[in-house]
Amino acid sequence: MSEVIFLSVGIIAGFLAILVSLYTYKKVQSFDEGSDRMKEVSALIEDGAYSFINIQYKILGVFTAVLAVIIALIFGELGVPIAISYVLGSIASMIAGYVGIVIATKANRRTAAAAASGGLNPAFNVAFKAGSVMGLMIAGIALAGLGLLYILWELLIPGVVAVELWEIVTGFSFGASTVALFAKAGGGIYTKTADLAADIVGKIERHIPEDDPRNPAAIADAVGDNVGDVAGTGADIFDSNVAAILAAAILGAAIDAAFSPAVPFGLLPLLIAGLGTLASVVGVFLVNPRPDEDPGPVLNRGTYITTVLFAVLTVLVLWILNIDLTLAAAAILGLFTGVVIGFTSDVFTNDRGLGPFKPVPEMVESAQKSAANLILSGYSYGLLSAVPSVIMIAVALVGSYTLGIGAASLGLGTEEGGIFAVSIAAVGLLSTNGMIMSSDAYGPIVDNARGVIEQADAGEQAIIDCDKLDASGNTAKAITKGFAIAASAISVLSLFSAFLASAIPLLPPGTTLSVDLAVPSVLAGAFIGSLVPPTFSAILILGVGRNSERMIAEIRRQFANDPGILEGTSKPDYAKCISIATSGAVRELLPGTVIAIVVTILTGAILGLSALAGYLGGAVLVGLIMALLMSNSGGAWDNAKKIIESPESPIPHDAPEYDEVHDNSVLGDMVGDPFKDTAGPSINTLLVVISLTATLFLPVIFALNAAFAGLF
Repeated sequence: MSEVIFLSVGIIAGFLAILVSLYTYKKVQSFDEGSDRMKEVSALIEDGAYSFINIQYKILGVFTAVLAVIIALIFGELGVPIAISYVLGSIASMIAGYVGIVIATKANRRTAAAAASGGLNPAFNVAFKAGSVMGLMIAGIALAGLGLLYILWELLIPGVVAVELWEIVTGFSFGASTVALFAKAGGGIYTKTADLAADIVGKIERHIPEDDPRNPAAIADAVGDNVGDVAGTGADIFDSNVAAILAAAILGAAIDAAFSPAVPFGLLPLLIAGLGTLASVVGVFLVNPRPDEDPGPVLNRGTYITTVLFAVLTVLVLWILNIDLTLAAAAILGLFTGVVIGFTSDVFTNDRGLGPFKPVPEMVESAQKSAANLILSGYSYGLLSAVPSVIMIAVALVGSYTLGIGAASLGLGTEEGGIFAVSIAAVGLLSTNGMIMSSDAYGPIVDNARGVIEQADAGEQAIIDCDKLDASGNTAKAITKGFAIAASAISVLSLFSAFLASAIPLLPPGTTLSVDLAVPSVLAGAFIGSLVPPTFSAILILGVGRNSERMIAEIRRQFANDPGILEGTSKPDYAKCISIATSGAVRELLPGTVIAIVVTILTGAILGLSALAGYLGGAVLVGLIMALLMSNSGGAWDNAKKIIESPESPIPHDAPEYDEVHDNSVLGDMVGDPFKDTAGPSINTLLVVISLTATLFLPVIFALNAAFAGLF
């Protein structure tokens, strides 16, 4: 009976989120689309976004098909079910990204129209409702997909035990992760290619506004917001959510098999995630700003309401079902960790700071000295932002583990119970991802709306209002990235434990996998793992640099060949810049992804399983710090620039020194762009991918290692 309840709550909550998402989509569609010029500009953005996503998905389709065949061939009798799960996970992740593209490209002109006709609050309402379409949709697809897939294999494979069922469903998570890595890396390269090129030639060389229609890269820049910040981030959060649920499910199913409790702990993560999704649905409807209220606190209030509602629901439901409330405490601790990390990101990236500690305003002062001062201060604050976040993650890990080993229902004093509680904390952290992603998707929508307003010449006040919304959007994106980074760090520990548990059947009877850093091969594995995040980041950022150079040359060529572009008497060739961004992003995203998967397999094959465990540990520790640094410093540089560009700027726009200070802020923002939108947020997906690669391909790695050992 409890199994039916757990599955039902997860699946019903998933379908409810999808239905509410579709209802909200219809409501967004009913809003005014604005002037003909707004529709024209928006249509160019829409066409460019669809063009890129279609090309990217064709490549992903080929990659998915090839890898599915390999999986089916090398995994014996479970190969076909795992391969099917992998394909379904890939498709689900693609759908999550595509839904984001559809709603974001249709909402930008509607948000612009609302800002032009009604001001700040109406524009906020349109943008947030549009963002909630994607937020609730990805939460719903994850829950419904995992629940239905579990039922499918339970029906089709008679006699299969829960642990094996979830190992088959691992393919679903691996599919979601590989697609997310492609989407986030490819979309990040695209968006920052256009952004850097538009800023360098437009703002710095020609001193024209950010979204000026005379800039040939303006439309490509707007397209990039959608393919990177919407489609890429949607796939990223979807992947993190699925991985967290799956890791907890595998560990819970192992406890079921060992202790035979009345409650199927393997399905508990679906129940908890379902409660979080229900809380998100309610929270989304409660985000209604008061007249002239700043949008930032409104978004934060929605997050806090959702958090409290989730905590109440979790305690109440688990108490009714007579489940150890220790697990409710672990889930709430996980979500609290996410809130703390989100709050930390908010403090380090918003324009207010916290009391006397005001990182972004102080960075504005640094910009008045030199670009070097601004970059150094932003980098330093990015490093500092990792301190409270990492400490909170450590508290969550130790706290939830301690709760788990003290829970009698999990086998009092067992390590398995402690690790399971940690995995439940990861599920709790991402349980309200519907609300988190709603706030995140809102950001690029208002950014695009600002561009539509400027290119449609819809009025200065509407631009000012959208700048206020966009500043809150930058902070919301930083908070979302903090949630995703924290979730990947905690989820990877669960996946790491699943990896160790999966290795036991391959070892001689009575032995365990030892991870001792005093052993040279294990330490070597840790060193190799610690190199993966910085190498991957370098590949992506260099890709942005190479691709932006091609676009810069194209923009300069157009300005030189057609003086009428800058005079406003002729239109630039937007399509050429879109084509450069698309082809370059697709070309640059492949190496890093392939290297990450291949190096993971080769490390285990050559150095052994213990070294592979060290490899995973090294990657997580370095990747966590790098992801927090890049995401928060990038958001801070961006908002420092927005303060300087705003009417409330401490440097009057007609002051002699304004142009130099503004150029400094643009340079800082250009450094931060690939940090916060390309490399930083891709790292958490990278960590999940390599952890799933190690777990899913473990039998292959073990066989290769045995073969290598036989050669020497």
